[in-house]
Amino acid sequence: MSKIKLAYVTHGLSSNGIESLLLNVMKHMDTSKYDVSFVIAIDEGVPCLHEKTVKDLSAKVIRICDMDSLKKKLTYMRSLEKVFRENQFDVVHANMDLLNGIVLRAAKRAGIKKRICHAHTSGSNYKFDENKSKLISLAQKIYRRMMKHLILSNSTVLLGCSEEANKYFYSKKASQAKIIYNGIDLHSFTSKEKKTVSGIEKRNINLVTVGRISIPKNPIFIVDIIKALSSLRQDFVLNWVGAGEMEEQVKAYIKEQGVADYINMTGVRTDVADILHSSDYFIFPSLFEGLGIVLIEAQAAGVECFASTEVPTLADLGACHYLPLSFGAEKWAEEINNAINSGVRMTASDEKIQQFDIRKTVSDLDKVYCEE
Repeated sequence: MSKIKLAYVTHGLSSNGIESLLLNVMKHMDTSKYDVSFVIAIDEGVPCLHEKTVKDLSAKVIRICDMDSLKKKLTYMRSLEKVFRENQFDVVHANMDLLNGIVLRAAKRAGIKKRICHAHTSGSNYKFDENKSKLISLAQKIYRRMMKHLILSNSTVLLGCSEEANKYFYSKKASQAKIIYNGIDLHSFTSKEKKTVSGIEKRNINLVTVGRISIPKNPIFIVDIIKALSSLRQDFVLNWVGAGEMEEQVKAYIKEQGVADYINMTGVRTDVADILHSSDYFIFPSLFEGLGIVLIEAQAAGVECFASTEVPTLADLGACHYLPLSFGAEKWAEEINNAINSGVRMTASDEKIQQFDIRKTVSDLDKVYCEE
């Protein structure tokens, strides 16, 4: 029996939630059954964190180009159909947020029979840009509407990581979309072994946040929380794992607010499980999330979490405080301080943790890929 030719279309192969999920899927899938390619929007020669790993797992990596200019965006869109025609995949699984519309249109034109849209987010960066003009705002609204139309008209399978993500992507067709939980390698996170982690600061109270330093993760608000918490206690540190387009702005704001002694910027890390095991509390005040898989990882590692009410409650395994962003940073700091002082620790439900086993995710995806 010939292998199923499967293409994962992603922005890259970095440490973000979507690409980490696909890496985990690749690690646990039956590679004797699939011929896997990753089609990524990265220029030749640009380092890619997990490229060697997926190649070692027998996957191919097809680079098109980055999309950091209009010319390169057009090149990317033209090249997609060519890549699909040359490789004649059986399945194209798109993980490019609203750009899935462009990806799946190219796949349809290339004659790919199974075209999967996967919804991983419940919002858009654009609507949080308060400085944009009305004209730009209208253009972005038209873009979102057009991309969603392309998604629905060119997909054969609709997937999402949560009900919220499905509603955002598929609107009236959300009920037709299948929810597949973003799984994690449970053994890595549920292991009770504590390790000394280089580059991670340790104090009496160890806070952590993990994620791209970008608008959706609300990084300025995180700094404001730490500023407010530092007026209540001084025996803590926040280890901040990640990088992103707002990194320099955030570092300048940390210095401006005088909280550099309380925040340790670690950059991108591949040992997140070990970092979580060395932490006490996780902060996650996102503006929106499709699921918030890092909350699952944190709770599985025994870390108590503070998340915004914009994060789907599906991510609550029993060790998560949900706070409205409207509370403001001072109230968030007060709630975190109260939890620390109470001495009572919330713990996740083993039953809920098991729902997010990567092996279940792989099994669910296998059914989607194989069904007629």
